[in-house]
Amino acid sequence: MTVRVMLVDDHRIVREGLAYMLDSTENVTLVGEAGSGAELFAVLEEIQPEVILLDVHMPDMSGLEVLDLLRRRYPDIKVIMLSMHDQAAYVQQAIQMGALGYLLKSTGLEELVRAIELVATGRPFIQGELASALVTPLADPDIPHLSPRELEVLTLLARGDENKQIARQLEISEATVKTHIKALYGRLGVRNRAEATATSLRLGLID
Repeated sequence: MTVRVMLVDDHRIVREGLAYMLDSTENVTLVGEAGSGAELFAVLEEIQPEVILLDVHMPDMSGLEVLDLLRRRYPDIKVIMLSMHDQAAYVQQAIQMGALGYLLKSTGLEELVRAIELVATGRPFIQGELASALVTPLADPDIPHLSPRELEVLTLLARGDENKQIARQLEISEATVKTHIKALYGRLGVRNRAEATATSLRLGLID
């Protein structure tokens, strides 16, 4: 699998550094770069990336503003946010707005490529030390009790499987899968797949 990736960062040196790193990989193809949100949207139709590495802090439009437009105009494009800092508020807001990944710019090549490959398939990737920012404190401090079936659904959910895939693998209906997912979100105190994955890993519910 070769993933088409675009870099969006207002610092040229950062773009060049990331481009140099990605140029040495076989599974990632860098198809474009942009220094601002305006530059991104001017060429997006032509370049058609599968994954965008998007800087959180940019001068004309913030990364979160760009993310909001991307989710509304190009919902099939996956987004990984990049930041120099690990502020919990940015991590939480980015994931709630639809980003599938969040990485620090200090990340290494191996982790960067792994994140791109996972996010390209619809699976969330939150860098280890950032995952705690997504955890909503549970009303009950004890680890929630999940049924064997709920654990199965949760494991497949965290793996990035869609509802149809989960239903087929567990031999249940999609409606039943949706019911389980809704119940899991309530038990874990989360709002989406990325938060569910981060919380489950922290609590040791999945490996």
